[in-house]
Amino acid sequence: MSSRKSSRPRCPVCGLHLERCLCAELPVLDLPTRFVLVQHNRERHKPTSTGRAAAAALRAPIVFYGAQNEAMETGPLTEPDLDYVVLFPAEDAQVAGPELLQTAPGRRRCVVILDGTWHQCSRMARRAAHVADFSKVSLPPGGPSRWGIRHAPRPEAVCTFEAATRLVEVLHGPDVARPMERFFLELTARMHAQRGSLPPGQDEDDED
Repeated sequence: MSSRKSSRPRCPVCGLHLERCLCAELPVLDLPTRFVLVQHNRERHKPTSTGRAAAAALRAPIVFYGAQNEAMETGPLTEPDLDYVVLFPAEDAQVAGPELLQTAPGRRRCVVILDGTWHQCSRMARRAAHVADFSKVSLPPGGPSRWGIRHAPRPEAVCTFEAATRLVEVLHGPDVARPMERFFLELTARMHAQRGSLPPGQDEDDED
């Protein structure tokens, strides 16, 4: 009996089949802001997770949360010259803007980005070591997600790469974020083509 899941090898970063891999076009940004990606262990090997690509684009170390018999690495979350915040839309979250980059002399801003389902990210924001103690920031209101590969639990939910791109835009401007936007649109198109589906908002008549 054949398996419903494809056994074709996938890229461990972009999640596409190797012949569709887009990593050669992945922009790697050199920003004054530092980033850390805290990824739920259940997302670790999911090809539909965009967190790994986001971490690569932002030069962000990946910290895994929730792995059995594996202690969470806290080094990237405790650097003494960094001022940390975590991106999560809690009720008391500050809306992210350029003023977030203002820190004391000799210190740098570090934004922790969570990667997982909505429930997993909520849990990490409340329970992950050090992360739970960081101030929360949220993204300004934006358009709906263009990912469409996984079911969003609420209309305003976006995938991790989209969240990272929007964060870069509000902190450093649209020109800096544009390479990430272009990459994400192509990643979305290739992932949907790989599945035989269309990205959200695109009809068959729109195809060339």
